[in-house]
Amino acid sequence: MANGNSVFDEIREQHQKVKAEKGMKAYLLHLLHYYKWYALTGIAVLIIIVSMIYDAVTQKDMIFQAIYVNAFPNVRNEEFMADFEKNITINPKKEETSLISDFYINVDSTSYFEAENIEKLLVLCASGSVDVCVVDDSYLMQMAKGGYYMDLSTVFTKEQMDEYSDRLVWHDYPDDSKDAKEAIALEITDAAKIVSTQSYPNTKCYFTIMVNSSNVDNSLAFLDYLETP
Repeated sequence: MANGNSVFDEIREQHQKVKAEKGMKAYLLHLLHYYKWYALTGIAVLIIIVSMIYDAVTQKDMIFQAIYVNAFPNVRNEEFMADFEKNITINPKKEETSLISDFYINVDSTSYFEAENIEKLLVLCASGSVDVCVVDDSYLMQMAKGGYYMDLSTVFTKEQMDEYSDRLVWHDYPDDSKDAKEAIALEITDAAKIVSTQSYPNTKCYFTIMVNSSNVDNSLAFLDYLETP
């Protein structure tokens, strides 16, 4: 490299030499070969940036999420929740609801698959990602022992507590400072939409609200939705 010339000057000289000696076609092929990795890298970066911008612009706020544990996966989730959204206040351009209806846990199994599912469920519930958990007999008390359920007596009216009295499930937390038992679940085996979708045809099932749910109003609306024909 001549004194005073930069690396860019030398590269430009090499390009011009190819152009002069081998012609325009060879020159263009030379440029394509020389810069292809720079171009591909630039395109990849551009795609990532555009994707991130698109996700940021189109991402919606989750204003309610429910999960069915050990249900038959008979529900068409998107249609089911679209129908539910008619019962709540929602901005469909900015907000959404969700139902996970095919989550299965075999409490009698010690397989890695079951352990992974249990961990995933507990993380979802503990993080506040799930508002309502509909669960069968086999797993209801497993989560109760971990203190995942909200005391329904704190969100039901007195009239509702009287109406639901024979369907409520009460649990006593031995290490809790409270003296009274808590209403952790409501049996909904005969709820209209549970029956019509045959989600739990062979077992009882229960409606619970997660203790850290930030969408209690929508959770109660979901209960009404399940019980409405």
